[in-house]
Amino acid sequence: MDVFKKLSSLQEISKAQLAKIFSVNPNRKFLVIEPSLIKPLERVCGVQWLKGSGVDKIFKLESVAVNYQDTPIFYMIPPEYKIFTQVVDQIRAQVDIANPPNNKYHIIVIPRSLHIFEEELEEHGLLESVAKLHSFQWMPLHLDAGILSLEMPLLYNSLFVYENFGLMPVLSKALWQLSLVVGKPNVIISVGAHSNTVLKQFDDLCETKGDTDKLDSDFGALLIIDRSVDYPSALLTPGVYSGLLSEVYPVKSGLCDLKETAETSKDLQLDDKCIPLWERQPVNLTLNSQQDPVYRDIKNRYFTEVTSVLSNLTKQLKQEKMSSQEMALDEIKRYVQTQLQAAKSRKAFISNHLLAAESIINVVGHRYEKQKEVEIDIMKNTNKSANLNYLEEITVIENDMLLSLRLFCLLSITQKLSDSEVKSFWRKFLHQFGFNYGFALNNLINLGFVSEPSQSSSTINIPSKLNLKLPKFTTSNFYTNTKNMRQIPADPDNVNLKHPTCASYVFGGAYIPLITQIAGMLLNSIPLEDIKAKLENFGPMSLRNDKGYPLLCRNILLFVLGGITYAEIAACNLLETLTGSRICVMSDRIVNGNDLANDILSLPR
Repeated sequence: MDVFKKLSSLQEISKAQLAKIFSVNPNRKFLVIEPSLIKPLERVCGVQWLKGSGVDKIFKLESVAVNYQDTPIFYMIPPEYKIFTQVVDQIRAQVDIANPPNNKYHIIVIPRSLHIFEEELEEHGLLESVAKLHSFQWMPLHLDAGILSLEMPLLYNSLFVYENFGLMPVLSKALWQLSLVVGKPNVIISVGAHSNTVLKQFDDLCETKGDTDKLDSDFGALLIIDRSVDYPSALLTPGVYSGLLSEVYPVKSGLCDLKETAETSKDLQLDDKCIPLWERQPVNLTLNSQQDPVYRDIKNRYFTEVTSVLSNLTKQLKQEKMSSQEMALDEIKRYVQTQLQAAKSRKAFISNHLLAAESIINVVGHRYEKQKEVEIDIMKNTNKSANLNYLEEITVIENDMLLSLRLFCLLSITQKLSDSEVKSFWRKFLHQFGFNYGFALNNLINLGFVSEPSQSSSTINIPSKLNLKLPKFTTSNFYTNTKNMRQIPADPDNVNLKHPTCASYVFGGAYIPLITQIAGMLLNSIPLEDIKAKLENFGPMSLRNDKGYPLLCRNILLFVLGGITYAEIAACNLLETLTGSRICVMSDRIVNGNDLANDILSLPR
């Protein structure tokens, strides 16, 4: 069986696991689901399957509970303490502790229940006697051809920003469960401290719970890598359609859905500083190449090519309509039976993508070329002063704190900023967006984007007891590493964006994602000693080869901890085409630079 078809069947395992939880109460039941879980759950199972598994009605979790009477209730929530206490308060309001109902309340935590949840229930006398806790970790969701997502939006904030390791076992378990289906690759590389830990936990699971019985893996190599090892691939502005789509629209679980709101109205909208909000058209897209042939054709194209492709498709539709008007009666009947529905679907797809393209131009178009020039200069380590001036300019003019912080982070890990430059920007940032974000400077320090201010600094006070880290990437290290890995093209202007042969096209010729370069080295049979020597410069790493190199199977699995971007996926898709290989990417979620910036500016959740 084709490996991608096998990945599409993973949801059947998830259904079996969820059905087992529902079976603890065989009666008809109500499901109360936290809204953020609705879209990923739809990828696991549909409403009809839930009905067939005993779910009578489905409710969204609200601040005030509905009267569920005597029907068993299954709550489904993420591992957020605030949401959990909301559920506990609703249960307490409905229960007589002296005479509790039997087997009525169940709390399903996705992907993993936390010990503090047990303590909370026990403190209120609810554990087991009133409410039972369940953990449900669905198998990786196959969002599109070769794209697997665990849909864990809390991971980067929890693991990378605040170093909470509570969700790390979920990553190793996901890898272990997947290995039972596809086998264990003979070549395994991990890069980054968290990736090494996940690999060790994966080994422990194989030893304690059992290893795969598949002799031949569907993948020749596995690469596990931390997001922090290659931040530029998330912080740079993408140039491909799928990447820009995720920059402009909310994309969750491979679904891009923006309904008609005040923000999408035709009237000019202003933000709190009277700066115009750029119009976004309402769209409803499923980013799946099998379901949407138009998306399949344009997802990895550089954006300047997308509008011409959509224009040609529109012309084809008009020609078909004109041809149908001249058909004889028998031809019309045959057309209605065989082609009309497909034409209607194609029209809807094209219409949605045209609206999305228009919104991308509205939101990003006015600054895209200038931003691209600045980002190319940053990657080439030139014009630092002009780049800083541009950062200050967009901080005020765009009034977008995520965009501003994102570019600041990119500058920080490449063209190393002095203490005075960091202080100057941070002061302006807080004045522009609010001093309530002052705590985020500690996050930037802990993540390694900026170094700890000198003790003589009186402008920004940071508690001395914090476990502060020096930045991992200094200017010299970053550019030395990218030179060793050949990630920055010598002449970005010569990169062919229309018919690309270099993966840097996803960033307009500025940069090649690290995972693409590593995969390319494996596919081109570069000696493992050379690969190891280059990757050791990025931090802790591990390399194993169980008589599988050069690769016996030219399928590679890339597991990125902390989120992967559509630009990186597009770069890997190009590598597939150029090498005749199959590359599958897996991560906790698909992200863009704004997602990481938002997690840095957020408190623990």
